[in-house]
Amino acid sequence: MNNLKRLAIRMDEASRSNWNFILQKGFFVHGQEGMTVREFLFSRFGYDSDFIDNSVRTIFLNRSPVDGIDKVYVKDGDRLALGGAMPGLVGIVMGRDNPFKSFRKDIASKDGTADEAKGVSIRVFAKVFSTLAVESGEEILSRGIEIPGAYLQSVLEDHAAVYQDGGGAVEMPGDKEMVMVTVEFGSL
Repeated sequence: MNNLKRLAIRMDEASRSNWNFILQKGFFVHGQEGMTVREFLFSRFGYDSDFIDNSVRTIFLNRSPVDGIDKVYVKDGDRLALGGAMPGLVGIVMGRDNPFKSFRKDIASKDGTADEAKGVSIRVFAKVFSTLAVESGEEILSRGIEIPGAYLQSVLEDHAAVYQDGGGAVEMPGDKEMVMVTVEFGSL
């Protein structure tokens, strides 16, 4: 993570919706080993317990639905997908803590224990879908996400922005170069 190019961006509020695509396509976030799913969502996404319990109704970790967010741990290399309530019977069954979760008990994430290496830096691939991206995207972006330069270029193509990289002139990352981006929205 230390070798990543870092870029702080300030964009007009009207460009906010363009970031939803990036949040749904996927990005990396960095955290600490030994965190439960709830702790990870709190520290890296800025979600409070009330928001997690009421708005984050669907969680997949490594393609398995998660119910026990206080007993399932996030590890380096994990893949995390988040969403609000999904429609239909499948949406209900795949949602967290529902009366039909026994239908999917064989594919659900299992409770675990924290690794001994608590505090070691981890990198997790995440996707945030639909209304959840709209509701919480600004907070996620303000905390920083790691994305390929091509993603960043696609969002910035048609929108005015102010860039800072801690130094003089800003050098945009190459298409395949990973960059840690923090984004704030407001007047330029």
